[in-house]
Amino acid sequence: MGVAMAEPRSTTGRTPRKRQAVIEAARRVFAEKGYGASMEEVAFEADVSKQTIYNQFGSKDQLFHAMIEDRLAELAAPILRASHDADPREVLMELGRVYHTRIIAPENVKLTRMLLAAPNATAVMRDFYNHGPTQFGKVFTDWLVAQHKSGRLNVPDPALAAEHFISFTYGGLYMKRLFGVDAPLDMADVDRRLRYCVDAFLKAHAR
Repeated sequence: MGVAMAEPRSTTGRTPRKRQAVIEAARRVFAEKGYGASMEEVAFEADVSKQTIYNQFGSKDQLFHAMIEDRLAELAAPILRASHDADPREVLMELGRVYHTRIIAPENVKLTRMLLAAPNATAVMRDFYNHGPTQFGKVFTDWLVAQHKSGRLNVPDPALAAEHFISFTYGGLYMKRLFGVDAPLDMADVDRRLRYCVDAFLKAHAR
């Protein structure tokens, strides 16, 4: 684990689409079979050759990193594409929706449960954390620093505020899904939870 990410060897033709197809296939296979799943199984699910995967990613570790970074890019998008004068409420609401639909959605928590069951779970989950939550925390913290400097929000401890917002946002749903309690994705419930969390966060960090 911890090997540097491999870049795609080509960006022409269908390569970007194939790369994304492999990442999505890897996510499904890892969720069903854990980190011990073979590259052959991922190749079969993606309908590509095993050599194509090695050409694209180099190793299973690097494919795993790419899978995490793909989710990270989705989660960070509401922050990174927000304009300088974007309404913090809108950014936080969009961020929360992505968090619920992509990060703690039932199928993604299923992947986490399978990774926890891996023989080398400590190393796998540490790698997962370093490539995912740690990197997103930096992006979110930087955005909160900018909000503080601009005067839109009062965030004297942006790193702690970022940590608390994420914890507040996923609440008990993540724990229920992690422990196998039925908690389907319900967007009306998601919006209700997000309005509560965002309102409380903005009130706590009002100018």
